[in-house]
Amino acid sequence: MTSTPYPRLGECVRALASALDSKTSDRDVDRLAREGDFDWSVLDTVIGRLLIDGTGRLLAASVRPTFEAWLHSARDAYCRLVMGVALDGIDREEALPVLIDRFFVPVTASLLRAMNEQCRGPGLDRLLTTGTSPVSATLDWLDNVVGEPIDKLLYPETVGESKSTRDKMGKWRAGVDLPSAHGLKLLLDAMRAEPRSLALADAAGVWLLTARALAHFERLGGERVRAGLDSCLRAGVPAGAAGERLLELVRTSGRRWPELADAGRRLWHDLRRTTTKHPGERADTWGRILVLEQLARELDPEGRTAYHAAWMRGRWHALSGLYEEALAHYEEAFRLSCYRAGHQVREVAEDAMCIAAFLGKRPFLKRMKHVGIAFGLFVRPDVDAALEDWEIEQFSQQLLLRFPPQGRFVESEADLSPVAAPGLMLISAQSVDRMKPDLSAPNRVRAIRFENGIVRRWPQLRLFASFGMAANVSALLDAGASVDELDGSGGSALLCGIQYAHATGDRSTLDLLLAVPHAPATLNTITGRKGLTPLVSAIDFGQPDVVQRLLEMGADADLPALTDRQSPLYYAVTLLHGRIHPQRMLTQLSLQLAHGLDAAGRETLRRFGVAWAGPFGDDASLVHAEPELAAESVKAMVDRHVARHSVEKLQRIIALLLRFGADPNRSHRYPTPGRTPLMVAAESDLAAIFEMMMDNRGDPLKPDADGKNCHHIAAGFRSYRVLAILARMGT
Repeated sequence: MTSTPYPRLGECVRALASALDSKTSDRDVDRLAREGDFDWSVLDTVIGRLLIDGTGRLLAASVRPTFEAWLHSARDAYCRLVMGVALDGIDREEALPVLIDRFFVPVTASLLRAMNEQCRGPGLDRLLTTGTSPVSATLDWLDNVVGEPIDKLLYPETVGESKSTRDKMGKWRAGVDLPSAHGLKLLLDAMRAEPRSLALADAAGVWLLTARALAHFERLGGERVRAGLDSCLRAGVPAGAAGERLLELVRTSGRRWPELADAGRRLWHDLRRTTTKHPGERADTWGRILVLEQLARELDPEGRTAYHAAWMRGRWHALSGLYEEALAHYEEAFRLSCYRAGHQVREVAEDAMCIAAFLGKRPFLKRMKHVGIAFGLFVRPDVDAALEDWEIEQFSQQLLLRFPPQGRFVESEADLSPVAAPGLMLISAQSVDRMKPDLSAPNRVRAIRFENGIVRRWPQLRLFASFGMAANVSALLDAGASVDELDGSGGSALLCGIQYAHATGDRSTLDLLLAVPHAPATLNTITGRKGLTPLVSAIDFGQPDVVQRLLEMGADADLPALTDRQSPLYYAVTLLHGRIHPQRMLTQLSLQLAHGLDAAGRETLRRFGVAWAGPFGDDASLVHAEPELAAESVKAMVDRHVARHSVEKLQRIIALLLRFGADPNRSHRYPTPGRTPLMVAAESDLAAIFEMMMDNRGDPLKPDADGKNCHHIAAGFRSYRVLAILARMGT
C-alpha cells in the first residue's frame, strides 16, 4: 500500500511502541502498518501486547489504568478525525505537521497532565524544558530526592559491571543513548533493592519511560515536540483544532485544480442515488467520467483523488443495475479512500457492503466489516466471527433503499429484487391459516416464505407458536413434539409463545408451553441476532407467574442478554425506572434523537432490522426531516411503556430474580461502564428495591468505572429515600 495522508492505526501503534521500546520485532503490527486494518481483533491484540502488557514492567500499577484509558480515548478521537475530515489532494508531508501540532501533541499533553496529577515526578516544567534531555531531567530529579547521583548510589563500585552501568547512565544523561526498556527495568530493580530509593521506584519507572518516549520523538521531530507540549499545557489547544486546520489545507488544495473540482461536483450531482434520471444520461455521465479521469491523470499524477474516479465508476454501474461490475470498482474505491476520504469512506462502505451482500460476496463483506469495526462504525462483536449470517441478509435488504428504482438510469434493466419494503417480515393471514401440523413427524422443520421473498426454516412447533396457533401447538405436544428444538438463530417455541402473548395479550399458546418442562439449555440459549432469552422476554412481558415458572424450570437468573448484554435484574430495574420516572425516560430518548445514538444504540437498530436507520444503524435523516413526528413517536413509546408495565408486578419480578440468585452487584458495560442493578435503584430512588437488594448481598460501596458508588449516585440524583437507607445502615 502507498502512503496515506493519515498514518494508519498500525503505524501509530508501531510508532508509540518504538518510543516506549516495547517493540523489537512484531509481524502483526508491521503488517497492520503496511496493509491497514485487515483484522480488527489483531489490532486490539497488538495494542494490548505492545502498549499495555509491554509497558507493564515499568509503569506503576496505579498509573496503568490511566494509561490504558488514555490509549482507548486517543484511538477513538483519532478515528473520529480520520473518519470526519477528507484529505482530498493532500499528501502525508503536508498533513503530518498539522496532525502532530494539532492532534498528537494535545492528546499527549492530556496524558502528561493526568500522570503528573497522579504520580510525583520531576514536574512537567522541568521535563519539557528544552536544552537538556528529558531523561537527564528525570535523573536529576532522582539525584535531588536521594541526595546524591542516583547512579553513584546504586552502583558505587568504580570497576566491573558497576562501572559499566554508570557509564551507560552517563550516556543517557548526555543524550547520546536512549535507555532501553530492559535497561530501565534493571535500574528499577536496583532501586527497589536500595532502601534509600525503594519508595521512588514506581514513580521513577513512570517518568523515565515517559522521558525515554519524549526523547525518542524529539529525535524524530526536533525540539518542537517538547515545546509544543509545553505550550499546549500552558495555553491549551481548542477542541477540533486539528480538523479545522486540515480543512483549511483541503480548501487550499482544491484551489490548485479548480477545473477538476468543478467537474467532479457536477458529476456527483448527476450520480446521486435517489434522483430521477432521464434518457441519455447513462451514456453522457460515462463519457464525462472518462474525461474526468484523463484530467485527473494530468493534474494529479500521484493519484491523491483517484478514489473519486473508482467510486464514480462503481456508482455508475450500480445505477445501471450491473452489480458484479460495480463491486470491483467499489473495492478499488474503498482501498484508495481509507485514511484519506474522511466521512466519504463510510458512504463508499455503505454502497459496497449492500452490493456485496446482495451478490453473496462474503469474503469482501468480511474485509469491509473488519475495517468498520476498527474505525468504530460497528461495535466490537462478542463472537469470534467478524461477520454473522444475519448481517448478510440485513445489508442485502438495504440495497433497494440505497438504490431505489427511480434513481437508476432509465436504460438499465429492472433490478433483481423489486421489493417494496425490504426488511418487513410480513405474511398474509390466509397463508398462516393454510398451514397444518404434520403430526406424523412432530419435530419436522418447515419452510415459510414471507411476502418480501425471505424464507425461514423453523421446527413446526416453534412455527405455530410464533403465530399463536394454540390448537396446532396442543396437537403437536400431544404427538410428542420436543419443546427443546431450536431454530437456526437459537429461538424456541417458548420464546415465540412469550413474544406472541406480549404482542397480543393472548396467553393460550404460552400457557400450553409453560406446562411442559424445558431443558435448562433451551431456557438459557441466547438468540444470535437480537440477544433474546425467554427470561428477558418474560420480564418485558411483565407477568411474574411466567418469570417464576421459567426460573423454577432452570432459567439462569443472572444470564446477560439483549444486544447490550444486560443481566435480567438490571433490565427489570431499568424497566421499573422508566415506569416510575417517565419524564426522565422521555428526556433521555429525546436527547438521543437530538444528538444521535451511541454505538450500542446503533447496533440495536441494526440487529432489530430498522430499515430507515441504514446499513450502520446511524442514518438520522428521517428524524431530521420529520422532527415533530420523531418527537411524537418518542412520546408514544414512553406512554406505551407506562401503560404496559405495572410497578407492583415489576417489583415482584425483581424479588423473584433475587430469590433465584440474581447478583445486584453485577457490573455492566452500558450505558455507564461499571454500573450495577443496585446503582440503578440508587439513581432512581427505588427505596424498596434498593433495600431488597441490600438484603441480598448488595454492596453500596462498589464503584463504577468513574469511581462512583451508590452514595455518590444517590446524592447526585437527589435520591433522598435511598440516602436515608444508607445512613440508617451506616454504610
